[in-house]
Amino acid sequence: MQTVHTIVQRVAALVAVFNNVLLIFLIIFKSHRKVGKYKYLMIYISFFEIVYAIVDALAVPGIFTLGAMFVVVTFEDQVFVPDYMLATFGKVFCVFFGISLAIFAVHFIYRYLVLSGHILVKQYDTLTVFILLIFPLFFGAFWFWVPLAMIAPYEASDQYISETFLNEIEKNISDVRYVGPYFWPIGSDSHAHIHWNAAIGILIMTIAIIISFGFIIVFGLKCYWETKEMIAKATHSTSFNKLQSQLFYALVFQTVIPIILMHIPASAGFTAAFFNSSIEFLGDLPSITICLYPTLDPLPNFFIIKNYRDAITSEFHHEQ
Repeated sequence: MQTVHTIVQRVAALVAVFNNVLLIFLIIFKSHRKVGKYKYLMIYISFFEIVYAIVDALAVPGIFTLGAMFVVVTFEDQVFVPDYMLATFGKVFCVFFGISLAIFAVHFIYRYLVLSGHILVKQYDTLTVFILLIFPLFFGAFWFWVPLAMIAPYEASDQYISETFLNEIEKNISDVRYVGPYFWPIGSDSHAHIHWNAAIGILIMTIAIIISFGFIIVFGLKCYWETKEMIAKATHSTSFNKLQSQLFYALVFQTVIPIILMHIPASAGFTAAFFNSSIEFLGDLPSITICLYPTLDPLPNFFIIKNYRDAITSEFHHEQ
């Protein structure tokens, strides 16, 4: 029987697929001609979020955290995938978490290159877009390796999750697959000792996220100042200036959504677990908010970008 959490995730995934398919349609058929090759990067985000939503609907991962543990859990009786793929889907979920900010970082880089009239856009636009499109894929391979090598289950983590979470919901360790750090296992001397693999793995992941976030901040600010300068100098038409402002602010809001729904809640859980003081609520919260990310993320484009907003409102008026 499906749990309420599973139903919520699958309904959210359906809405996410609809919203992103609609956005792709608008990008292809309703974009201003001066959007240029940036539309391929916009489609890339939507395609990523569609795949993310499908993975979420198939595997319906949850998050459990207590004490020094913070793990992504999938249940055999809730998934729509074969048992042998169950553990892989947990790692794929980590990949999506990790590369979400990297995808937005490359968007801000490209927006800056366009606004500044950089030679990479003027003379090598297609190659630049291609490189920016494939970079998150390499980043994703790195994010797949980290949980595989650094935060995989081990004997002490099996024992801890069995005695706490699984005992509470009356399931066996064989009924679930999980991945994530258990920082402070209890040793034979009855004292907690740091699990260095988990600590180093999370440190690596944290550095990767900080780098992505740093690129977003730096190039986001560069985009903001370039946009202000462009409008002040009036070097382009009013319609071009408005379009660039709309694309910039839509991207800002699209980036804020996963930060609020994914990275802040998960970071709170990771941090609390590292200090051996996490509570179950810090897993319950991101279990819900993370599945809402691909559902809500397309919305800024619908409201902020005029061409898309006009296309949607005109369709509603036509139906009436």
